[in-house]
Amino acid sequence: MSGSTQTSPIGFKTAVREAVGIFASQQDLQAAIDDLLASGFARCELSLRGAETDATAGHAPEALADDPATPRTDHFCTEALGDAEGSLIGGFAVLPALGVAWAGAAAGAGFLAIGALTVVSGGAGAVVGAALAAMLARHHAANLAGQVAEGGLLMWVRTRSPEFEARALRILSIHAATRVHSHSLAA
Repeated sequence: MSGSTQTSPIGFKTAVREAVGIFASQQDLQAAIDDLLASGFARCELSLRGAETDATAGHAPEALADDPATPRTDHFCTEALGDAEGSLIGGFAVLPALGVAWAGAAAGAGFLAIGALTVVSGGAGAVVGAALAAMLARHHAANLAGQVAEGGLLMWVRTRSPEFEARALRILSIHAATRVHSHSLAA
């Protein structure tokens, strides 16, 4: 999350309230995220534990839940992962194909030769893109699995009102989060 205070319309700094929960599985986390999004929370109000640092290494999620220095990251939804994978595959397929087509045309190659070279280079690029997409998916899955092994997936939900706070706490609890509570980040 970026910053721990909100500014009211008349310029006063106010504390940010968050609901917090720890999930034992990726499936429970995803179900909670889906319900939060369906009940009026914005994707930018959800954050997960970010990359481990020296300060957070070896600490259980319970010890990090209320620490404002704990690294956070935005929720990387399955759709965004699919978009990233598709972009890698498509980009690595199209760019070499266009380069070969341009080079072949500039060299005066025939239409059939350019077509064949474009297909071959595009296919080779797609294979490279697919390999990179698989690496991205494995990295994301390993990160989540590592957090589960260390005690669970830590999630914060920024709440903009007492009603949203109660809603977030209820949804986290329904989806098997443990240590569900809310806190204020200092203004």
